[in-house]
Amino acid sequence: MVSRLLPILLLLACTMASAQNVRIDPLDNNTADDDFAPAYTNHGRVIIFTTDVGGDGQRLRSMERTSSGWTGASKLLGDVNDATHSGSGTLTPDGQFIIFASFENDVDGLGRTDLYSARKVDGRWVDVKNLGASINSASYDAHPSITSDGRTLYFVSDRPGGNGETDIYFSVSDGAVWSTPKVLAGINTASSEMSPIIGSDGRTLFFSSNRPGGAGGFDVYVAKVSGSSATDVRRIGDPINTSADEMFYSALPNSDQALFSRTTAAGTYDNFVAVPNPFPTEPVTLVEGIVSDVNTQVPLGSNITVTDLATGKKVASMRSDDQTGQYYVTLTPGRVYSITASAPNYVFHSERYEIPPGAKGKTIKKDIKLSPLADGNAQLLVFFDYDKSELKSESFPELERIIELLRENPKVHLRFDGHTDDQGSDEYNDRLSQKRAEAVRDYIVAGGVVASRMEAKGFGKRQPMVQGVSDEARASNRRVEMKVIQ
Repeated sequence: MVSRLLPILLLLACTMASAQNVRIDPLDNNTADDDFAPAYTNHGRVIIFTTDVGGDGQRLRSMERTSSGWTGASKLLGDVNDATHSGSGTLTPDGQFIIFASFENDVDGLGRTDLYSARKVDGRWVDVKNLGASINSASYDAHPSITSDGRTLYFVSDRPGGNGETDIYFSVSDGAVWSTPKVLAGINTASSEMSPIIGSDGRTLFFSSNRPGGAGGFDVYVAKVSGSSATDVRRIGDPINTSADEMFYSALPNSDQALFSRTTAAGTYDNFVAVPNPFPTEPVTLVEGIVSDVNTQVPLGSNITVTDLATGKKVASMRSDDQTGQYYVTLTPGRVYSITASAPNYVFHSERYEIPPGAKGKTIKKDIKLSPLADGNAQLLVFFDYDKSELKSESFPELERIIELLRENPKVHLRFDGHTDDQGSDEYNDRLSQKRAEAVRDYIVAGGVVASRMEAKGFGKRQPMVQGVSDEARASNRRVEMKVIQ
Protein backbone atom coordinates (compact mmCIF):
# COMPACT_ATOMS: atom_id res chain seq x y z
CA MET A 1 0.00 0.00 0.00
CA VAL A 2 2.64 2.48 1.07
CA SER A 3 4.80 1.86 -1.98
CA ARG A 4 1.89 2.57 -4.32
CA LEU A 5 1.14 5.92 -2.70
CA LEU A 6 4.69 7.20 -2.85
CA PRO A 7 5.70 9.85 -3.56
CA ILE A 8 2.53 12.00 -3.45
CA LEU A 9 1.31 10.52 -0.18
CA LEU A 10 4.82 9.90 1.17
CA LEU A 11 5.36 7.63 4.16
CA LEU A 12 1.88 6.91 5.51
CA ALA A 13 3.42 5.50 8.31
CA CYS A 14 -10.07 16.69 23.01
CA THR A 15 -11.98 14.38 20.44
CA MET A 16 -15.35 15.72 19.29
CA ALA A 17 -18.25 14.57 21.36
CA SER A 18 -20.78 12.08 20.12
CA ALA A 19 -21.15 10.54 16.71
CA GLN A 20 -23.21 12.65 14.35
CA ASN A 21 -25.87 11.59 11.90
CA VAL A 22 -23.58 11.86 8.90
CA ARG A 23 -24.04 9.73 5.80
CA ILE A 24 -20.90 8.51 4.03
CA ASP A 25 -21.16 7.41 0.38
CA PRO A 26 -18.52 6.56 -2.23
CA LEU A 27 -17.96 9.34 -4.75
CA ASP A 28 -18.58 8.43 -8.38
CA ASN A 29 -15.73 7.09 -10.52
CA ASN A 30 -13.72 5.25 -7.88
CA THR A 31 -11.61 2.45 -9.34
CA ALA A 32 -9.94 -0.71 -8.08
CA ASP A 33 -6.72 1.32 -7.75
CA ASP A 34 -5.91 4.36 -5.65
CA ASP A 35 -8.25 7.36 -6.00
CA PHE A 36 -7.61 10.27 -3.67
CA ALA A 37 -7.27 14.05 -3.14
CA PRO A 38 -10.60 15.33 -4.54
CA ALA A 39 -10.45 19.10 -5.08
CA TYR A 40 -13.39 21.20 -6.25
CA THR A 41 -13.48 24.26 -8.49
CA ASN A 42 -16.12 26.29 -10.34
CA HIS A 43 -18.09 26.52 -7.08
CA GLY A 44 -18.17 22.74 -6.74
CA ARG A 45 -19.31 21.92 -10.28
CA VAL A 46 -15.97 20.37 -11.23
CA ILE A 47 -13.81 18.00 -9.19
CA ILE A 48 -10.21 17.17 -9.92
CA PHE A 49 -8.70 14.15 -8.20
CA THR A 50 -5.70 11.81 -8.37
CA THR A 51 -5.86 8.23 -9.53
CA ASP A 52 -3.41 5.44 -10.29
CA VAL A 53 -5.36 3.40 -12.81
CA GLY A 54 -3.49 0.24 -13.73
CA GLY A 55 -0.56 1.10 -11.49
CA ASP A 56 1.06 3.14 -14.25
CA GLY A 57 1.59 6.21 -12.13
CA GLN A 58 -0.59 8.81 -10.43
CA ARG A 59 -2.49 11.07 -12.81
CA LEU A 60 -4.82 14.03 -12.44
CA ARG A 61 -8.37 13.43 -13.64
CA SER A 62 -11.56 15.46 -13.56
CA MET A 63 -15.32 15.02 -13.59
CA GLU A 64 -18.19 17.49 -13.87
CA ARG A 65 -21.53 17.64 -12.11
CA THR A 66 -24.62 17.31 -14.31
CA SER A 67 -28.35 17.02 -13.66
CA SER A 68 -28.02 13.23 -13.70
CA GLY A 69 -24.86 13.00 -11.60
CA TRP A 70 -21.14 13.16 -12.27
CA THR A 71 -19.69 12.63 -15.71
CA GLY A 72 -17.13 9.90 -16.25
CA ALA A 73 -13.61 10.75 -15.13
CA SER A 74 -11.21 11.94 -17.82
CA LYS A 75 -7.49 12.62 -17.66
CA LEU A 76 -6.58 16.29 -17.69
CA LEU A 77 -5.42 17.33 -21.14
CA GLY A 78 -2.14 19.08 -21.74
CA ASP A 79 1.14 18.76 -19.90
CA VAL A 80 0.25 18.38 -16.21
CA ASN A 81 0.48 14.60 -16.32
CA ASP A 82 3.87 14.48 -18.04
CA ALA A 83 5.66 12.88 -15.11
CA THR A 84 6.17 9.57 -13.35
CA HIS A 85 3.59 10.80 -10.81
CA SER A 86 1.36 13.90 -10.78
CA GLY A 87 -1.41 14.53 -8.26
CA SER A 88 -2.88 16.37 -5.29
CA GLY A 89 -4.05 19.35 -7.31
CA THR A 90 -5.48 22.58 -5.92
CA LEU A 91 -7.31 25.08 -8.10
CA THR A 92 -8.37 28.69 -7.96
CA PRO A 93 -12.18 29.17 -7.98
CA ASP A 94 -12.19 30.05 -11.68
CA GLY A 95 -10.71 26.65 -12.56
CA GLN A 96 -8.03 28.25 -14.75
CA PHE A 97 -4.95 27.84 -12.53
CA ILE A 98 -3.67 24.74 -10.77
CA ILE A 99 -0.86 23.92 -8.37
CA PHE A 100 0.00 20.24 -8.08
CA ALA A 101 2.66 17.87 -6.78
CA SER A 102 4.83 15.92 -9.17
CA PHE A 103 7.62 13.36 -9.03
CA GLU A 104 10.07 13.11 -11.94
CA ASN A 105 8.26 15.73 -13.99
CA ASP A 106 9.42 16.60 -17.50
CA VAL A 107 10.12 20.07 -16.08
CA ASP A 108 13.11 19.71 -13.80
CA GLY A 109 12.54 19.99 -10.07
CA LEU A 110 14.58 20.64 -6.95
CA GLY A 111 13.69 17.70 -4.70
CA ARG A 112 12.11 14.26 -4.51
CA THR A 113 8.63 15.69 -5.08
CA ASP A 114 8.04 19.33 -5.99
CA LEU A 115 5.14 21.70 -6.47
CA TYR A 116 4.31 22.89 -9.98
CA SER A 117 1.75 25.22 -11.56
CA ALA A 118 -0.09 25.26 -14.87
CA ARG A 119 -2.68 27.38 -16.71
CA LYS A 120 -5.76 26.27 -18.62
CA VAL A 121 -5.78 27.50 -22.23
CA ASP A 122 -8.45 26.31 -24.70
CA GLY A 123 -9.25 23.33 -22.50
CA ARG A 124 -5.64 22.18 -22.07
CA TRP A 125 -3.30 22.57 -19.12
CA VAL A 126 -0.12 24.23 -20.35
CA ASP A 127 2.80 26.38 -19.23
CA VAL A 128 3.87 23.94 -16.51
CA LYS A 129 6.33 25.62 -14.17
CA ASN A 130 8.22 24.49 -11.12
CA LEU A 131 7.35 26.90 -8.29
CA GLY A 132 11.07 27.29 -7.74
CA ALA A 133 13.36 27.63 -4.77
CA SER A 134 11.05 30.12 -3.07
CA ILE A 135 8.66 27.21 -2.40
CA ASN A 136 10.36 23.90 -3.17
CA SER A 137 13.29 22.34 -1.34
CA ALA A 138 15.59 19.36 -1.79
CA SER A 139 13.13 17.42 0.38
CA TYR A 140 9.52 16.32 -0.13
CA ASP A 141 7.04 19.11 -0.95
CA ALA A 142 3.45 18.16 -1.76
CA HIS A 143 -0.26 18.38 -0.89
CA PRO A 144 -0.84 22.02 -1.92
CA SER A 145 -3.99 23.98 -1.09
CA ILE A 146 -4.53 27.56 -2.25
CA THR A 147 -6.93 30.14 -0.83
CA SER A 148 -9.83 31.48 -2.89
CA ASP A 149 -7.99 34.74 -3.58
CA GLY A 150 -4.93 32.86 -4.82
CA ARG A 151 -2.66 34.65 -2.33
CA THR A 152 -1.87 32.01 0.34
CA LEU A 153 -0.57 28.50 -0.31
CA TYR A 154 -0.53 25.72 2.28
CA PHE A 155 1.45 22.52 1.70
CA VAL A 156 3.39 19.79 3.51
CA SER A 157 7.12 19.17 3.60
CA ASP A 158 9.63 17.06 5.48
CA ARG A 159 12.40 19.65 5.00
CA PRO A 160 14.76 20.35 7.89
CA GLY A 161 13.49 22.77 10.50
CA GLY A 162 10.04 21.29 11.02
CA ASN A 163 8.45 19.77 14.10
CA GLY A 164 7.94 16.20 12.96
CA GLU A 165 8.03 13.78 10.04
CA THR A 166 5.99 16.05 7.75
CA ASP A 167 4.69 19.51 8.68
CA ILE A 168 2.26 22.02 7.28
CA TYR A 169 3.86 25.13 5.79
CA PHE A 170 2.39 28.27 4.26
CA SER A 171 3.58 30.93 1.80
CA VAL A 172 2.03 34.25 0.76
CA SER A 173 2.14 35.73 -2.74
CA ASP A 174 2.27 39.43 -3.58
CA GLY A 175 0.85 38.61 -7.00
CA ALA A 176 4.25 37.88 -8.51
CA VAL A 177 6.52 36.16 -5.98
CA TRP A 178 5.85 33.61 -3.23
CA SER A 179 7.33 34.35 0.17
CA THR A 180 9.73 32.00 1.94
CA PRO A 181 7.58 29.22 3.44
CA LYS A 182 7.07 29.15 7.19
CA VAL A 183 5.85 26.41 9.50
CA LEU A 184 2.22 27.05 10.40
CA ALA A 185 2.30 27.56 14.15
CA GLY A 186 -0.05 25.80 16.56
CA ILE A 187 -0.83 22.81 14.39
CA ASN A 188 2.25 20.64 13.80
CA THR A 189 3.42 17.82 16.08
CA ALA A 190 6.24 15.29 16.24
CA SER A 191 4.04 13.01 14.11
CA SER A 192 3.03 13.52 10.46
CA GLU A 193 0.64 16.28 9.43
CA MET A 194 -0.65 15.83 5.90
CA SER A 195 -3.22 17.01 3.31
CA PRO A 196 -4.03 20.57 4.45
CA ILE A 197 -7.16 21.90 2.73
CA ILE A 198 -8.10 25.55 3.26
CA GLY A 199 -11.81 26.33 3.06
CA SER A 200 -13.43 28.89 0.79
CA ASP A 201 -13.71 31.24 3.78
CA GLY A 202 -9.90 31.38 4.04
CA ARG A 203 -10.09 30.57 7.77
CA THR A 204 -11.16 26.96 8.17
CA LEU A 205 -8.30 24.51 7.65
CA PHE A 206 -8.78 20.75 7.47
CA PHE A 207 -5.78 18.41 7.68
CA SER A 208 -4.84 14.85 8.60
CA SER A 209 -2.44 13.57 11.22
CA ASN A 210 -1.33 10.27 12.71
CA ARG A 211 -0.67 11.92 16.09
CA PRO A 212 -1.62 9.96 19.23
CA GLY A 213 -5.28 9.93 20.24
CA GLY A 214 -6.80 9.17 16.87
CA ALA A 215 -9.13 6.39 15.77
CA GLY A 216 -6.77 4.99 13.16
CA GLY A 217 -3.58 5.70 11.28
CA PHE A 218 -4.45 9.14 9.86
CA ASP A 219 -7.47 11.08 11.15
CA VAL A 220 -9.03 14.32 9.97
CA TYR A 221 -8.67 17.44 12.11
CA VAL A 222 -10.06 20.97 11.75
CA ALA A 223 -8.57 24.29 12.88
CA LYS A 224 -8.97 28.03 12.40
CA VAL A 225 -6.09 29.92 10.81
CA SER A 226 -5.20 33.57 11.02
CA GLY A 227 -1.92 34.85 9.67
CA SER A 228 0.94 32.58 10.66
CA SER A 229 -0.83 30.42 13.23
CA ALA A 230 -3.69 28.01 13.77
CA THR A 231 -5.97 27.74 16.78
CA ASP A 232 -8.90 25.67 18.03
CA VAL A 233 -7.45 22.42 16.64
CA ARG A 234 -10.01 19.61 16.98
CA ARG A 235 -10.29 16.04 15.78
CA ILE A 236 -13.45 15.34 13.81
CA GLY A 237 -15.44 12.49 15.34
CA ASP A 238 -16.99 9.43 13.76
CA PRO A 239 -18.26 8.47 11.26
CA ILE A 240 -15.68 10.60 9.42
CA ASN A 241 -12.73 9.13 11.29
CA THR A 242 -12.41 5.38 11.54
CA SER A 243 -9.68 2.78 12.01
CA ALA A 244 -8.79 3.39 8.35
CA ASP A 245 -6.75 6.34 7.07
CA GLU A 246 -8.76 9.49 6.28
CA MET A 247 -7.17 12.34 4.34
CA PHE A 248 -7.85 15.27 1.99
CA TYR A 249 -11.02 16.49 3.71
CA SER A 250 -12.59 19.31 1.67
CA ALA A 251 -15.77 21.28 2.41
CA LEU A 252 -17.73 22.48 -0.61
CA PRO A 253 -18.55 26.22 -0.32
CA ASN A 254 -22.06 27.14 0.87
CA SER A 255 -22.95 23.46 0.94
CA ASP A 256 -23.67 20.68 3.41
CA GLN A 257 -21.29 18.33 1.58
CA ALA A 258 -17.67 17.41 2.19
CA LEU A 259 -15.30 15.24 0.17
CA PHE A 260 -12.48 13.13 1.55
CA SER A 261 -10.33 10.08 0.87
CA ARG A 262 -10.23 6.86 2.91
CA THR A 263 -8.48 3.53 2.69
CA THR A 264 -10.77 0.59 1.94
CA ALA A 265 -10.76 -3.05 2.97
CA ALA A 266 -8.78 -3.75 -0.20
CA GLY A 267 -6.02 -1.45 1.03
CA THR A 268 -6.50 1.21 -1.66
CA TYR A 269 -7.79 4.75 -1.38
CA ASP A 270 -11.29 5.76 -2.54
CA ASN A 271 -13.03 9.12 -2.52
CA PHE A 272 -16.16 9.66 -0.43
CA VAL A 273 -18.82 12.31 0.16
CA ALA A 274 -20.11 13.16 3.63
CA VAL A 275 -23.58 14.71 4.15
CA PRO A 276 -24.08 16.79 6.20
CA ASN A 277 -20.59 18.06 6.74
CA PRO A 278 -20.21 18.33 10.53
CA PHE A 279 -17.75 21.22 10.13
CA PRO A 280 -18.97 23.48 7.31
CA THR A 281 -16.87 26.50 6.43
CA GLU A 282 -18.23 29.98 7.01
CA PRO A 283 -20.71 31.10 4.30
CA VAL A 284 -19.22 33.19 1.51
CA THR A 285 -20.59 35.11 -1.46
CA LEU A 286 -20.05 33.31 -4.75
CA VAL A 287 -20.08 35.43 -7.90
CA GLU A 288 -20.20 33.82 -11.31
CA GLY A 289 -20.99 34.84 -14.85
CA ILE A 290 -20.10 34.65 -18.52
CA VAL A 291 -17.90 37.07 -20.45
CA SER A 292 -19.03 37.49 -24.04
CA ASP A 293 -18.96 39.76 -27.10
CA VAL A 294 -21.63 42.44 -26.69
CA ASN A 295 -22.69 42.08 -30.33
CA THR A 296 -22.35 38.37 -31.18
CA GLN A 297 -22.74 36.91 -27.65
CA VAL A 298 -19.75 34.64 -28.40
CA PRO A 299 -18.04 33.60 -25.11
CA LEU A 300 -14.64 35.18 -24.51
CA GLY A 301 -11.57 34.22 -22.53
CA SER A 302 -10.59 37.34 -20.61
CA ASN A 303 -8.44 38.46 -17.70
CA ILE A 304 -10.53 39.66 -14.77
CA THR A 305 -9.35 41.78 -11.85
CA VAL A 306 -11.35 42.51 -8.72
CA THR A 307 -10.32 45.47 -6.55
CA ASP A 308 -11.64 46.57 -3.16
CA LEU A 309 -12.52 50.20 -3.80
CA ALA A 310 -12.26 51.17 -0.13
CA THR A 311 -8.66 50.02 0.19
CA GLY A 312 -7.52 50.03 -3.43
CA LYS A 313 -6.24 46.49 -2.89
CA LYS A 314 -6.48 43.90 -5.63
CA VAL A 315 -8.37 41.02 -4.01
CA ALA A 316 -8.65 38.57 -6.91
CA SER A 317 -7.22 37.91 -10.35
CA MET A 318 -8.79 35.27 -12.52
CA ARG A 319 -9.58 34.30 -16.08
CA SER A 320 -12.82 33.42 -17.79
CA ASP A 321 -12.72 30.11 -19.62
CA ASP A 322 -11.49 30.40 -23.21
CA GLN A 323 -14.25 28.09 -24.46
CA THR A 324 -17.27 28.89 -22.28
CA GLY A 325 -16.52 32.42 -21.09
CA GLN A 326 -17.43 31.38 -17.54
CA TYR A 327 -15.74 32.92 -14.52
CA TYR A 328 -16.03 32.28 -10.79
CA VAL A 329 -14.87 34.29 -7.80
CA THR A 330 -15.43 34.29 -4.04
CA LEU A 331 -15.98 37.74 -2.48
CA THR A 332 -16.67 39.17 0.97
CA PRO A 333 -20.16 40.62 1.49
CA GLY A 334 -20.65 44.18 2.69
CA ARG A 335 -17.91 45.62 0.48
CA VAL A 336 -17.74 47.59 -2.77
CA TYR A 337 -15.54 46.31 -5.58
CA SER A 338 -14.55 47.14 -9.10
CA ILE A 339 -14.63 44.25 -11.55
CA THR A 340 -12.59 44.74 -14.72
CA ALA A 341 -12.45 42.35 -17.68
CA SER A 342 -10.09 42.72 -20.63
CA ALA A 343 -9.35 40.72 -23.77
CA PRO A 344 -7.21 41.36 -26.88
CA ASN A 345 -8.95 43.54 -29.49
CA TYR A 346 -11.68 44.55 -27.04
CA VAL A 347 -12.27 47.62 -24.92
CA PHE A 348 -11.90 46.69 -21.28
CA HIS A 349 -15.05 46.74 -19.17
CA SER A 350 -15.04 48.07 -15.61
CA GLU A 351 -17.95 48.16 -13.24
CA ARG A 352 -18.55 49.21 -9.65
CA TYR A 353 -20.10 46.28 -7.86
CA GLU A 354 -21.47 46.26 -4.33
CA ILE A 355 -21.90 42.99 -2.48
CA PRO A 356 -24.68 43.63 0.05
CA PRO A 357 -24.13 42.48 3.65
CA GLY A 358 -27.03 40.05 3.35
CA ALA A 359 -25.44 38.21 0.41
CA LYS A 360 -23.38 35.88 2.59
CA GLY A 361 -24.05 32.28 1.58
CA LYS A 362 -25.57 33.28 -1.75
CA THR A 363 -24.54 32.91 -5.40
CA ILE A 364 -24.81 36.05 -7.53
CA LYS A 365 -24.92 36.04 -11.31
CA LYS A 366 -22.92 38.78 -13.04
CA ASP A 367 -22.40 38.55 -16.80
CA ILE A 368 -19.92 40.86 -18.54
CA LYS A 369 -20.17 42.16 -22.11
CA LEU A 370 -17.08 43.38 -23.96
CA SER A 371 -17.18 45.75 -26.94
CA PRO A 372 -14.83 45.21 -29.89
CA LEU A 373 -12.04 47.77 -29.99
CA ALA A 374 -13.28 49.28 -33.23
CA ASP A 375 -15.90 51.89 -32.26
CA GLY A 376 -16.09 50.46 -28.75
CA ASN A 377 -16.95 52.37 -25.62
CA ALA A 378 -16.82 51.94 -21.87
CA GLN A 379 -18.01 53.65 -18.73
CA LEU A 380 -14.95 54.49 -16.67
CA LEU A 381 -14.64 53.93 -12.95
CA VAL A 382 -13.25 57.36 -12.10
CA PHE A 383 -14.19 59.16 -8.91
CA PHE A 384 -14.51 62.81 -7.89
CA ASP A 385 -15.57 64.53 -4.70
CA TYR A 386 -18.87 66.36 -4.85
CA ASP A 387 -18.62 69.58 -6.88
CA LYS A 388 -14.95 68.83 -7.66
CA SER A 389 -13.05 67.92 -10.81
CA GLU A 390 -9.87 66.60 -9.15
CA LEU A 391 -9.44 62.86 -9.59
CA LYS A 392 -9.54 60.74 -6.44
CA SER A 393 -6.86 58.11 -5.91
CA GLU A 394 -9.41 55.30 -6.39
CA SER A 395 -9.44 56.30 -10.08
CA PHE A 396 -5.77 55.63 -10.73
CA PRO A 397 -5.92 51.87 -11.52
CA GLU A 398 -8.62 52.54 -14.14
CA LEU A 399 -6.63 55.35 -15.72
CA GLU A 400 -3.54 53.17 -15.88
CA ARG A 401 -5.60 50.63 -17.86
CA ILE A 402 -6.35 53.34 -20.41
CA ILE A 403 -2.66 54.15 -20.74
CA GLU A 404 -1.90 50.46 -21.27
CA LEU A 405 -4.68 50.19 -23.87
CA LEU A 406 -3.29 53.12 -25.85
CA ARG A 407 0.28 51.84 -25.66
CA GLU A 408 -0.79 48.43 -26.93
CA ASN A 409 -2.91 49.97 -29.73
CA PRO A 410 -0.94 52.94 -31.11
CA LYS A 411 -3.54 53.73 -33.82
CA VAL A 412 -6.45 54.09 -31.41
CA HIS A 413 -7.89 57.53 -30.62
CA LEU A 414 -10.23 58.17 -27.70
CA ARG A 415 -12.80 60.69 -26.57
CA PHE A 416 -13.68 61.16 -22.91
CA ASP A 417 -17.26 62.28 -22.32
CA GLY A 418 -18.09 63.90 -18.99
CA HIS A 419 -21.62 63.73 -17.55
CA THR A 420 -23.30 65.08 -14.41
CA ASP A 421 -26.56 64.51 -12.54
CA ASP A 422 -29.60 66.76 -12.85
CA GLN A 423 -28.77 69.10 -9.98
CA GLY A 424 -27.66 72.65 -10.80
CA SER A 425 -27.89 74.84 -13.89
CA ASP A 426 -27.01 73.76 -17.41
CA GLU A 427 -24.12 76.19 -17.53
CA TYR A 428 -22.66 74.99 -14.25
CA ASN A 429 -22.91 71.30 -15.17
CA ASP A 430 -21.45 71.89 -18.62
CA ARG A 431 -18.35 73.42 -17.04
CA LEU A 432 -18.03 70.71 -14.39
CA SER A 433 -18.43 67.84 -16.84
CA GLN A 434 -15.87 69.40 -19.19
CA LYS A 435 -13.34 69.78 -16.37
CA ARG A 436 -13.82 66.17 -15.30
CA ALA A 437 -13.35 64.86 -18.84
CA GLU A 438 -10.23 67.01 -19.17
CA ALA A 439 -8.90 65.69 -15.84
CA VAL A 440 -9.01 62.17 -17.26
CA ARG A 441 -7.32 63.24 -20.50
CA ASP A 442 -4.61 65.17 -18.63
CA TYR A 443 -3.78 62.15 -16.48
CA ILE A 444 -3.33 60.02 -19.60
CA VAL A 445 -1.12 62.67 -21.20
CA ALA A 446 1.01 62.77 -18.04
CA GLY A 447 1.45 59.02 -18.51
CA GLY A 448 3.24 59.59 -21.80
CA VAL A 449 0.42 59.38 -24.35
CA VAL A 450 0.39 62.04 -27.06
CA ALA A 451 -2.42 64.55 -26.39
CA SER A 452 -3.53 64.54 -30.04
CA ARG A 453 -4.84 60.99 -29.61
CA MET A 454 -7.51 62.13 -27.15
CA GLU A 455 -10.42 64.52 -26.94
CA ALA A 456 -12.41 65.65 -23.91
CA LYS A 457 -16.02 66.81 -24.10
CA GLY A 458 -18.53 67.76 -21.40
CA PHE A 459 -22.21 66.96 -21.87
CA GLY A 460 -23.43 68.28 -18.55
CA LYS A 461 -26.77 66.77 -17.53
CA ARG A 462 -28.17 66.39 -21.04
CA GLN A 463 -27.43 62.66 -21.50
CA PRO A 464 -28.50 60.83 -18.31
CA MET A 465 -27.81 57.12 -18.27
CA VAL A 466 -30.59 56.49 -15.75
CA GLN A 467 -33.86 58.40 -15.46
CA GLY A 468 -34.93 59.50 -11.99
CA VAL A 469 -33.94 61.69 -9.05
CA SER A 470 -33.00 59.03 -6.51
CA ASP A 471 -29.51 59.01 -4.99
CA GLU A 472 -28.72 55.84 -6.95
CA ALA A 473 -29.86 57.31 -10.27
CA ARG A 474 -27.93 60.52 -9.73
CA ALA A 475 -24.79 58.61 -8.74
CA SER A 476 -25.04 56.56 -11.97
CA ASN A 477 -25.35 59.71 -14.06
CA ARG A 478 -22.21 61.33 -12.56
CA ARG A 479 -19.74 59.58 -14.83
CA VAL A 480 -17.02 59.76 -17.47
CA GLU A 481 -17.33 57.54 -20.53
CA MET A 482 -14.63 56.52 -23.00
CA LYS A 483 -15.32 56.14 -26.71
CA VAL A 484 -13.01 54.81 -29.42
CA ILE A 485 -12.98 57.22 -32.37
CA GLN A 486 -10.24 55.67 -34.48
